[in-house]
Amino acid sequence: MESQAKTGHSPSGHDRGNKYRQLIETEEFKELIQRKKAFIVPVTLFFLAFYFVLPILAAYSEVLKGEAFFHITWAWVYALLQFAVVWIGGIVYIKKAAKYDKMAKNILNR
Repeated sequence: MESQAKTGHSPSGHDRGNKYRQLIETEEFKELIQRKKAFIVPVTLFFLAFYFVLPILAAYSEVLKGEAFFHITWAWVYALLQFAVVWIGGIVYIKKAAKYDKMAKNILNR
């Protein structure tokens, strides 16, 4: 019979697995995951669409070639807007992540 030190398995490790399984089956945990998905999926799709539209419009249309103001084309305006969207998106994500972290901590404390 192998010793516990050789196998690397401990009886308490098995208990942690059961506790984790019990945790992920709770309604609170499922709600947390659902809320995260409800935020992350649409935001990710928006960012992907927002970023891939620039090269597509620049390559296949004349929309971005017009002058916006001060001899700057709409392509430059759109490209600079992408920087603003990244910063705003990052700030929003940080605030949402803090709420999700607080929810996760409450779930773990129960």
